[in-house]
Amino acid sequence: MSNKKNEESWDHLSEFYQTHKKISLENVHYGPFGPGEKELRVIGDVEGLDVLELGCGGGQNSIVLAKWGAKSVTALDQSKKQLEYAKKLAKSQGVKIRFLKGNMEDLFMLDDASFDLIVSSHAMNYVEDLPRVFSEVARVLRKNGRIVTCMGHPIMHLLWEALEEGSIDKVNNYFDEKRKIWDWQDEKGAKIATFEDTAYRFEEIINGIISVGLTIERVLEPPGYTEAQIEKLGENKVPYQDTDYDNEAIHRFININQKIPFSLIVSAIKSK
Repeated sequence: MSNKKNEESWDHLSEFYQTHKKISLENVHYGPFGPGEKELRVIGDVEGLDVLELGCGGGQNSIVLAKWGAKSVTALDQSKKQLEYAKKLAKSQGVKIRFLKGNMEDLFMLDDASFDLIVSSHAMNYVEDLPRVFSEVARVLRKNGRIVTCMGHPIMHLLWEALEEGSIDKVNNYFDEKRKIWDWQDEKGAKIATFEDTAYRFEEIINGIISVGLTIERVLEPPGYTEAQIEKLGENKVPYQDTDYDNEAIHRFININQKIPFSLIVSAIKSK
């Protein structure tokens, strides 16, 4: 399997995904049922910045950044169907975004030192060559430019299945470097699409960023919202959620995310 297969799978999944997920157009999300940028304040003020989003999906985060005053927003994704959805959504929200189809491992279409900020939310685990992604990030960032990347937390990849199924036998091998092949299923358990990703270890993420000359500013491992917090906020204020909130699997997800983090967020700056 390859990135091409992931591309085809996202094309196949896109309509179902965008129908069954409620993703905010007013707050940058960092994962399901968890706090977004308004709460965590990792990205900060984007007014006047040239911004690039890697793995934009349906374009929701890019739309938010455009609304928040970014000078320009470029959004890249490998899925044609996701980009088609994103373009329509951006138009409906009255924002101008440059959408590009491509692989974040090779940003050949983008000039050196052309962005002040790069953001990516839960997209980099799909890539086959993470060091190459970080190298491309460093190339297209301007001096004093920043990247804020949100990835699947290594602890999540290690323990989530074990906690979900209540079995220590389901603890994964932290040092297993094989790509994982898994199915996206609908609410009845039927397979919709098959994906391949990598459970990158903490050292691979952190050292990969450092190795390209970027300086890490912050690392966050936020817990998700509790059910009480979601109720107090109101479902419409949750940056990323499922449309079927009453699904038993959703409540199980929320409870597990009180024990281990789902997301690892890293902010780094290009100081030279």
